[in-house]
Amino acid sequence: MTMGKRVRRALSALVLLIILFPWTALPAAAASVGDFTDVSGSDWFYDAVKYAVDGRLFDGTSSTTFSPNDVMTRGMFIKVLGRYAGVNEASWRTATVTGSGVNIRKGPGTSYETAASVPQGGSVTLTGKSGGWYKVSYGGVDGYMSEQYIRPDHHAFSDVDYGQYYAGYAIWAYESGVVTGDGSADRFSPDGVVTREQVCALLDRYASVTGLSVAKTESAVTFPDDGSISSWAKNDVYVMQQAGVVKGHAETGRFEPAGSATRAEVATMFQRFESATGGQTPPAPSGSPSPSPSAPPSKDPDELGVVDAPVSFRSDKVQLRARTIRVGIYVETSGTHTGATKAVLANETGSGFEVGSMSGRTFTASGSLGAGPLTVTASGGTLSVTNAAGEVVYTSSSPFAIHAVGADKPLTRLDANNDSYCYYGDFEFRPAYGNGGKITIVNYVGLEDYVKGVMPWEFGTWWPSEVMKVAAIACRSFALSYDWSTYSSFGFDLLNGINAQTYHGRGTSGRDSDYTVPDAAVDATENVFLTYDGSVCIACYSSCNGGKVLSAKDGFGVSYPYLLGKDDPYEQAAIQDVGGQSTYKYMASISHRVGLSAWGAYAMDKYYHKDYQTILGFYFPGTSLQYGA
Repeated sequence: MTMGKRVRRALSALVLLIILFPWTALPAAAASVGDFTDVSGSDWFYDAVKYAVDGRLFDGTSSTTFSPNDVMTRGMFIKVLGRYAGVNEASWRTATVTGSGVNIRKGPGTSYETAASVPQGGSVTLTGKSGGWYKVSYGGVDGYMSEQYIRPDHHAFSDVDYGQYYAGYAIWAYESGVVTGDGSADRFSPDGVVTREQVCALLDRYASVTGLSVAKTESAVTFPDDGSISSWAKNDVYVMQQAGVVKGHAETGRFEPAGSATRAEVATMFQRFESATGGQTPPAPSGSPSPSPSAPPSKDPDELGVVDAPVSFRSDKVQLRARTIRVGIYVETSGTHTGATKAVLANETGSGFEVGSMSGRTFTASGSLGAGPLTVTASGGTLSVTNAAGEVVYTSSSPFAIHAVGADKPLTRLDANNDSYCYYGDFEFRPAYGNGGKITIVNYVGLEDYVKGVMPWEFGTWWPSEVMKVAAIACRSFALSYDWSTYSSFGFDLLNGINAQTYHGRGTSGRDSDYTVPDAAVDATENVFLTYDGSVCIACYSSCNGGKVLSAKDGFGVSYPYLLGKDDPYEQAAIQDVGGQSTYKYMASISHRVGLSAWGAYAMDKYYHKDYQTILGFYFPGTSLQYGA
């Protein structure tokens, strides 16, 4: 669920900058340290290598070599960290089948023989990809399935190959907030070398998101090369120094932060890290329950008197600020830098485009741009639009809008920053903040279509119907309660991504059938908002809360009468659905835990058969439902 990703990214704002080097060696199994011809009992790293191999944290680079002096790649390191955390990496490579009766083929194409058929909502394990086809495993059958019928359950970096040994661990690291990427947009760089300061940052981040306490066993020192330690890693380096995980060079005392971390050094760091934290198993977050990971509780929490009254509808309507949302899709602001270097628009109806301006939130045409596709590029503070023949058909140094024509509700495919998504509505283009040769792109979209573009990415496409209704109302209310003045000077209301809600229009294919379940929930709750005292609520949500909802005061430092702290007995029933106790603890420890728990709502629907009004009443006590005026 990307709602969890949004929170995890926010908690992982410290970006780990990674230096890239090539690496081709892949890990190979070894039974014990005694199998390695390049590790002997007299080596300074012998005990650490034995610890790492006996604990199944490391494999060898062959059946007889450990290669202690070879550098660690990011793929190798994240596998070691994932093993240390007890991660079931295959559970992070699952995906949901969105089509009905989708065939698994024996090869990547429809010309290949059918090996099996998977019902809508079925779960498959991703084991690779070939072009537009995922390699999948389902019920003992291996084969290929078209990507248009698959929705991965977890986010994978754009350069993570599902067929590689590190894939599940890299996805886990991203989802858990341990790592955010290599400084590039959505890239993991598995072949990049891990430096000494980066290892410190990753270990400290792991301790932070899992609630591990890192002991201070060494006196604080200042390394002679302190000035060479990157600012984003300096605190992490000294946390690990005082924990005894890293030390300076025996002769010079230098830390050598940019030096590559060898396999022997990393094994030693993990051995010391375990000593400093008291073990591999993270403690449960404060206030978390200790449920049995078996069947849900037999007694309905209703009987324990913990459920608030269901929300009810008010007869009056709530006043809305607008029914068209301005979403910053690719933007440059003083703090956000995702502007596009170019954008390509194609009208999916086959018709053309008009150029004009947005008067308020309404498009006013000033001319035709032809059938397209159109390419928008930036040069300094000037934007140019070229047609399919490469002819410049429009230029401007001021904001302008492009509108697709030819249908009551045309769908436009927008390609930018290596992404390709389809959108309803109009697009405004403006030179990026600071005129840095990039483009800010704003999508003007109707409120209900905006919510439909959020739901698959924040809540998925397969959740129970009552949970989906809750999600639709929460996403809609959150959008209207958000402080639109935050980005008003940059020309939009909401930012696509972690600062608001993830929004990708109609997705990569533009196929409405992919989104049947969330679309139905949006339609069923059309124009319905969660309100308190006649105003739209800040209906915040996260993946789970560890058994205790936090108040807005405890979670965010501000008070709201409907965002109160309380015990949440429902999540216990969904622990196995989340992925087991270990995954549940991680998800809880990295969520803000205020307001709606998605997995708690899931359990209320699946195991206790609560309707959407009861679910909303539990997580947002004292609120009402109102139609928008």
